[in-house]
Amino acid sequence: MNAFLLIAALKVLAIGNSFSVQMVKSMPPIAKDLGLQLDVCSMYIGGCSLERHWKNVCAPTSTPYSVTRNIEGVSAKSFKGNIPAVLTSEKWDVVTIQQASHFSWKPESYHPWGDNLVKYIREKAPQAKIVVQETWSYTPWDRRLAKWKIDQNEMYEKLHAAYADFAKGYGLDVIPTGAAVQIVRRELPVAYAENSLGGDVVGSAKFVQKDGKWVPKGDVFHMGPDGNYLQALVWTAKLFGADVTKGTYVPKGMAAERAAFLKKVAMKAVATAKK
Repeated sequence: MNAFLLIAALKVLAIGNSFSVQMVKSMPPIAKDLGLQLDVCSMYIGGCSLERHWKNVCAPTSTPYSVTRNIEGVSAKSFKGNIPAVLTSEKWDVVTIQQASHFSWKPESYHPWGDNLVKYIREKAPQAKIVVQETWSYTPWDRRLAKWKIDQNEMYEKLHAAYADFAKGYGLDVIPTGAAVQIVRRELPVAYAENSLGGDVVGSAKFVQKDGKWVPKGDVFHMGPDGNYLQALVWTAKLFGADVTKGTYVPKGMAAERAAFLKKVAMKAVATAKK
Protein backbone atom coordinates (compact mmCIF):
# COMPACT_ATOMS: atom_id res chain seq x y z
CA MET A 1 0.00 0.00 0.00
CA ASN A 2 1.36 3.43 -0.93
CA ALA A 3 2.45 5.61 1.96
CA PHE A 4 0.15 8.50 1.00
CA LEU A 5 -2.87 6.29 1.67
CA LEU A 6 -2.06 6.44 5.35
CA ILE A 7 -2.70 10.19 5.49
CA ALA A 8 -5.21 10.77 2.71
CA ALA A 9 -8.21 8.96 1.28
CA LEU A 10 -7.79 7.11 -1.99
CA LYS A 11 -9.89 9.11 -4.45
CA VAL A 12 -11.61 6.82 -6.95
CA LEU A 13 -13.79 7.98 -9.85
CA ALA A 14 -15.81 5.28 -11.63
CA ILE A 15 -16.96 6.24 -15.12
CA GLY A 16 -19.44 3.46 -15.70
CA ASN A 17 -22.99 2.20 -15.64
CA SER A 18 -25.16 -0.16 -13.59
CA PHE A 19 -22.24 -2.60 -13.31
CA SER A 20 -20.21 -0.10 -11.24
CA VAL A 21 -22.64 2.25 -9.48
CA GLN A 22 -23.09 -0.12 -6.51
CA MET A 23 -19.48 0.59 -5.44
CA VAL A 24 -20.57 3.82 -3.76
CA LYS A 25 -22.65 1.81 -1.26
CA SER A 26 -20.85 -1.52 -1.00
CA MET A 27 -17.17 -0.56 -0.90
CA PRO A 28 -16.99 2.06 1.91
CA PRO A 29 -17.90 -0.25 4.85
CA ILE A 30 -15.31 -2.82 3.71
CA ALA A 31 -12.60 -0.18 3.41
CA LYS A 32 -13.50 1.38 6.76
CA ASP A 33 -13.43 -1.99 8.50
CA LEU A 34 -9.90 -2.56 7.18
CA GLY A 35 -8.75 0.88 8.34
CA LEU A 36 -8.52 2.21 4.77
CA GLN A 37 -9.55 5.72 3.77
CA LEU A 38 -11.74 5.87 0.67
CA ASP A 39 -13.38 8.61 -1.37
CA VAL A 40 -15.39 6.89 -4.13
CA CYS A 41 -17.45 8.65 -6.77
CA SER A 42 -19.65 7.09 -9.46
CA MET A 43 -20.73 8.58 -12.79
CA TYR A 44 -23.72 6.55 -13.90
CA ILE A 45 -25.86 6.16 -16.99
CA GLY A 46 -27.62 2.83 -17.30
CA GLY A 47 -26.17 0.60 -20.02
CA CYS A 48 -23.59 3.22 -20.97
CA SER A 49 -21.02 1.85 -23.41
CA LEU A 50 -17.52 3.12 -24.16
CA GLU A 51 -18.90 4.60 -27.37
CA ARG A 52 -21.56 6.51 -25.49
CA HIS A 53 -19.10 7.70 -22.84
CA TRP A 54 -16.87 9.11 -25.56
CA LYS A 55 -19.77 10.79 -27.36
CA ASN A 56 -20.76 12.33 -24.03
CA VAL A 57 -17.24 13.73 -23.68
CA CYS A 58 -17.61 15.33 -27.09
CA ALA A 59 -21.07 16.70 -26.28
CA PRO A 60 -21.03 17.03 -22.48
CA THR A 61 -24.27 18.98 -22.14
CA SER A 62 -26.39 16.47 -24.01
CA THR A 63 -26.56 13.57 -21.53
CA PRO A 64 -25.89 14.31 -17.86
CA TYR A 65 -24.70 11.53 -15.57
CA SER A 66 -26.07 10.76 -12.14
CA VAL A 67 -23.12 11.41 -9.86
CA THR A 68 -23.02 9.83 -6.40
CA ARG A 69 -20.17 9.96 -3.92
CA ASN A 70 -19.13 8.60 -0.54
CA ILE A 71 -16.26 10.24 1.32
CA GLU A 72 -14.83 8.07 4.09
CA GLY A 73 -18.18 6.49 4.88
CA VAL A 74 -20.31 9.62 4.50
CA SER A 75 -22.60 9.97 1.50
CA ALA A 76 -22.43 13.28 -0.33
CA LYS A 77 -25.37 14.89 -2.09
CA SER A 78 -25.99 13.42 -5.54
CA PHE A 79 -26.03 15.66 -8.58
CA LYS A 80 -26.06 15.66 -12.38
CA GLY A 81 -22.72 16.10 -14.12
CA ASN A 82 -20.60 15.33 -17.14
CA ILE A 83 -17.21 13.71 -17.65
CA PRO A 84 -15.15 16.85 -18.45
CA ALA A 85 -16.39 18.67 -15.34
CA VAL A 86 -16.23 15.81 -12.83
CA LEU A 87 -12.92 14.44 -14.13
CA THR A 88 -11.19 17.79 -13.64
CA SER A 89 -13.00 18.76 -10.42
CA GLU A 90 -10.66 16.72 -8.19
CA LYS A 91 -7.19 15.20 -8.28
CA TRP A 92 -8.45 11.64 -8.63
CA ASP A 93 -5.96 8.90 -7.76
CA VAL A 94 -7.83 6.25 -9.74
CA VAL A 95 -10.27 6.48 -12.65
CA THR A 96 -12.05 3.28 -13.63
CA ILE A 97 -13.66 2.53 -16.97
CA GLN A 98 -15.51 -0.48 -18.36
CA GLN A 99 -17.47 -1.61 -21.36
CA ALA A 100 -21.25 -2.02 -21.27
CA SER A 101 -21.95 -5.65 -20.39
CA HIS A 102 -23.88 -6.38 -23.58
CA PHE A 103 -20.89 -5.32 -25.68
CA SER A 104 -18.16 -6.60 -23.35
CA TRP A 105 -17.68 -9.88 -25.22
CA LYS A 106 -17.14 -8.12 -28.56
CA PRO A 107 -13.49 -6.96 -28.85
CA GLU A 108 -14.27 -4.63 -31.75
CA SER A 109 -16.64 -2.63 -29.52
CA TYR A 110 -13.74 -1.26 -27.47
CA HIS A 111 -12.29 0.69 -30.41
CA PRO A 112 -11.90 3.54 -31.09
CA TRP A 113 -14.11 4.65 -28.21
CA GLY A 114 -12.07 3.15 -25.37
CA ASP A 115 -8.86 4.34 -26.99
CA ASN A 116 -10.17 7.89 -27.14
CA LEU A 117 -11.38 7.76 -23.55
CA VAL A 118 -8.03 6.55 -22.21
CA LYS A 119 -6.17 9.29 -24.08
CA TYR A 120 -8.61 11.91 -22.84
CA ILE A 121 -8.32 10.85 -19.20
CA ARG A 122 -4.53 10.83 -19.45
CA GLU A 123 -4.61 14.35 -20.86
CA LYS A 124 -7.09 15.84 -18.41
CA ALA A 125 -6.13 13.85 -15.28
CA PRO A 126 -2.46 12.87 -15.76
CA GLN A 127 -2.05 12.09 -12.06
CA ALA A 128 -4.75 9.40 -12.15
CA LYS A 129 -4.14 5.70 -12.61
CA ILE A 130 -6.61 4.34 -15.13
CA VAL A 131 -7.97 0.93 -14.20
CA VAL A 132 -10.36 -1.25 -16.21
CA GLN A 133 -13.11 -3.18 -14.47
CA GLU A 134 -13.76 -6.56 -16.08
CA THR A 135 -17.52 -7.07 -15.92
CA TRP A 136 -19.24 -10.46 -15.72
CA SER A 137 -21.21 -12.88 -17.86
CA TYR A 138 -24.95 -13.33 -17.57
CA THR A 139 -26.89 -16.15 -15.95
CA PRO A 140 -28.33 -18.84 -18.28
CA TRP A 141 -31.81 -17.31 -18.10
CA ASP A 142 -30.81 -14.12 -19.90
CA ARG A 143 -32.47 -14.35 -23.31
CA ARG A 144 -29.65 -12.42 -24.97
CA LEU A 145 -27.33 -15.42 -24.66
CA ALA A 146 -29.60 -17.45 -26.93
CA LYS A 147 -29.89 -14.50 -29.30
CA TRP A 148 -26.09 -14.24 -29.49
CA LYS A 149 -25.79 -18.05 -29.77
CA ILE A 150 -23.34 -18.27 -26.87
CA ASP A 151 -23.63 -19.67 -23.35
CA GLN A 152 -22.58 -18.20 -20.03
CA ASN A 153 -19.07 -19.65 -20.11
CA GLU A 154 -18.43 -18.59 -23.68
CA MET A 155 -19.56 -15.06 -22.89
CA TYR A 156 -17.09 -14.98 -20.01
CA GLU A 157 -14.18 -16.33 -22.06
CA LYS A 158 -14.82 -13.76 -24.78
CA LEU A 159 -15.20 -10.77 -22.44
CA HIS A 160 -12.21 -11.88 -20.37
CA ALA A 161 -10.03 -11.91 -23.49
CA ALA A 162 -11.45 -8.63 -24.78
CA TYR A 163 -10.83 -6.76 -21.52
CA ALA A 164 -7.32 -8.23 -21.22
CA ASP A 165 -6.37 -7.25 -24.75
CA PHE A 166 -7.71 -3.73 -24.35
CA ALA A 167 -5.98 -3.18 -21.01
CA LYS A 168 -2.70 -4.66 -22.26
CA GLY A 169 -2.64 -2.22 -25.15
CA TYR A 170 -2.35 0.68 -22.70
CA GLY A 171 -0.57 -1.04 -19.82
CA LEU A 172 -3.64 -0.80 -17.59
CA ASP A 173 -4.49 -2.90 -14.55
CA VAL A 174 -7.75 -4.85 -14.51
CA ILE A 175 -10.18 -5.23 -11.62
CA PRO A 176 -11.14 -8.91 -12.12
CA THR A 177 -14.77 -8.82 -11.06
CA GLY A 178 -15.84 -11.11 -13.89
CA ALA A 179 -13.15 -13.62 -12.98
CA ALA A 180 -14.31 -13.61 -9.35
CA VAL A 181 -17.85 -14.41 -10.45
CA GLN A 182 -16.57 -17.35 -12.50
CA ILE A 183 -14.62 -18.67 -9.52
CA VAL A 184 -17.82 -18.63 -7.46
CA ARG A 185 -19.58 -20.53 -10.21
CA ARG A 186 -16.80 -23.12 -10.41
CA GLU A 187 -16.21 -23.62 -6.72
CA LEU A 188 -19.76 -23.96 -5.41
CA PRO A 189 -20.34 -25.30 -8.08
CA VAL A 190 -23.50 -23.56 -9.17
CA ALA A 191 -26.23 -26.11 -9.78
CA TYR A 192 -28.88 -24.09 -11.55
CA ALA A 193 -32.25 -25.53 -10.63
CA GLU A 194 -35.53 -24.80 -12.35
CA ASN A 195 -36.54 -22.55 -9.47
CA SER A 196 -33.22 -21.32 -8.15
CA LEU A 197 -30.09 -19.38 -9.14
CA GLY A 198 -28.18 -22.11 -7.36
CA GLY A 199 -25.99 -19.86 -5.24
CA ASP A 200 -24.79 -17.64 -8.08
CA VAL A 201 -23.86 -14.11 -6.99
CA VAL A 202 -25.42 -12.67 -10.15
CA GLY A 203 -29.18 -12.15 -10.24
CA SER A 204 -31.75 -11.57 -7.54
CA ALA A 205 -34.82 -12.86 -9.37
CA LYS A 206 -37.80 -14.54 -7.77
CA PHE A 207 -38.99 -17.66 -9.56
CA VAL A 208 -42.62 -18.16 -10.49
CA GLN A 209 -44.44 -20.90 -12.35
CA LYS A 210 -45.53 -20.17 -15.90
CA ASP A 211 -47.05 -22.76 -18.19
CA GLY A 212 -45.96 -25.50 -15.78
CA LYS A 213 -42.34 -24.31 -15.63
CA TRP A 214 -40.33 -22.28 -13.15
CA VAL A 215 -39.15 -19.00 -14.70
CA PRO A 216 -37.32 -16.03 -13.17
CA LYS A 217 -39.22 -12.83 -12.54
CA GLY A 218 -36.75 -10.04 -11.96
CA ASP A 219 -33.06 -9.36 -12.38
CA VAL A 220 -30.92 -12.14 -13.86
CA PHE A 221 -27.84 -10.20 -14.97
CA HIS A 222 -26.97 -7.58 -12.35
CA MET A 223 -25.30 -8.58 -9.09
CA GLY A 224 -27.47 -9.78 -6.25
CA PRO A 225 -26.65 -8.78 -2.63
CA ASP A 226 -23.86 -11.38 -2.36
CA GLY A 227 -22.44 -10.20 -5.66
CA ASN A 228 -22.37 -6.58 -4.53
CA TYR A 229 -20.29 -7.65 -1.55
CA LEU A 230 -17.98 -9.77 -3.71
CA GLN A 231 -17.49 -6.95 -6.21
CA ALA A 232 -16.58 -4.51 -3.43
CA LEU A 233 -14.14 -7.02 -1.96
CA VAL A 234 -12.42 -7.39 -5.34
CA TRP A 235 -12.19 -3.62 -5.83
CA THR A 236 -10.80 -3.12 -2.32
CA ALA A 237 -8.24 -5.90 -2.70
CA LYS A 238 -7.13 -4.63 -6.10
CA LEU A 239 -7.06 -0.88 -5.58
CA PHE A 240 -5.62 -0.88 -2.07
CA GLY A 241 -3.53 -4.03 -2.33
CA ALA A 242 -5.35 -5.13 0.81
CA ASP A 243 -5.95 -8.63 2.18
CA VAL A 244 -9.73 -8.54 2.53
CA THR A 245 -9.79 -11.88 4.35
CA LYS A 246 -8.57 -9.95 7.41
CA GLY A 247 -11.71 -7.84 7.48
CA THR A 248 -14.58 -8.48 9.85
CA TYR A 249 -17.35 -6.60 8.06
CA VAL A 250 -20.18 -8.82 6.85
CA PRO A 251 -23.39 -7.44 5.28
CA LYS A 252 -26.51 -7.80 7.37
CA GLY A 253 -28.19 -11.14 6.80
CA MET A 254 -25.18 -12.86 5.24
CA ALA A 255 -23.87 -16.02 6.89
CA ALA A 256 -20.30 -15.84 8.16
CA GLU A 257 -19.35 -18.91 6.12
CA ARG A 258 -20.64 -17.31 2.92
CA ALA A 259 -18.74 -14.10 3.63
CA ALA A 260 -15.53 -16.01 4.30
CA PHE A 261 -15.95 -17.89 1.02
CA LEU A 262 -16.47 -14.67 -0.95
CA LYS A 263 -13.41 -13.05 0.66
CA LYS A 264 -11.26 -15.98 -0.41
CA VAL A 265 -12.71 -15.82 -3.93
CA ALA A 266 -11.88 -12.11 -4.16
CA MET A 267 -8.28 -12.68 -3.13
CA LYS A 268 -7.93 -15.61 -5.52
CA ALA A 269 -9.27 -13.56 -8.43
CA VAL A 270 -6.91 -10.67 -7.72
CA ALA A 271 -3.90 -12.99 -7.26
CA THR A 272 -4.69 -14.77 -10.52
CA ALA A 273 -5.10 -11.49 -12.39
CA LYS A 274 -1.54 -10.48 -11.45
CA LYS A 275 -0.07 -13.41 -13.35
